[in-house]
Amino acid sequence: MPRPPRISRPAVLDEALRTLDEEGIGALSMRRLAQRLGVTSPSLYKYVRDREGVFDAVVDAIVQEINEGWSPTGSWRAELDGLARRYFRTFRRHPNAVPLVMHRPTRNQRSLDSFDTVLSVLTEAGWPVQDAARAVLLTESYALGATLTAVSPGIPFTSEELANRPTLAAALTGEHSTFRLTEDDFEHGLKLVLDGIAREIAPEGRRLERAQGGTER
Repeated sequence: MPRPPRISRPAVLDEALRTLDEEGIGALSMRRLAQRLGVTSPSLYKYVRDREGVFDAVVDAIVQEINEGWSPTGSWRAELDGLARRYFRTFRRHPNAVPLVMHRPTRNQRSLDSFDTVLSVLTEAGWPVQDAARAVLLTESYALGATLTAVSPGIPFTSEELANRPTLAAALTGEHSTFRLTEDDFEHGLKLVLDGIAREIAPEGRRLERAQGGTER
């Protein structure tokens, strides 16, 4: 009876994501991946074409995780709120994936489908498509920036460094002792972003402004 393979494509991709999480994008090579799996590098080419193929597969896994369990709600605010939360949740688990995802062209089919769906929810609610795109991009940008700030090392300060910086010393107390974004900060910031979108971009916000005598932007 033939021996079962020591590895499989899912095993390779799982290990690739673990390598990225634990060692960073610089370690995501065919050689390092083979070492971690306990196989030779040539054996990997049956499952991934090359390092770029590994990158593509990892991005696909991240996008799948972002969209796991998601279905459209029909509400523009719920869609943007959910998008931000899914990004924040997923990239906090995989912070080393942010540059990998952001520095590659968006050709992932799941990603394209999800963007199309979110934009459709907004346009079907009466949004001009360019306003919908702006709202999605603003929300995505906030979520990614918030994630990077939340997972950053913060400020590794010493008492000597803060001795002549009293305002900074006062700020680096309590929940902001390391000057990193907290869950509460994320929630507060997301509300500000969505409130701003509702007021400045959403069709209902513009209608209200016109009714109050404002000018069309």
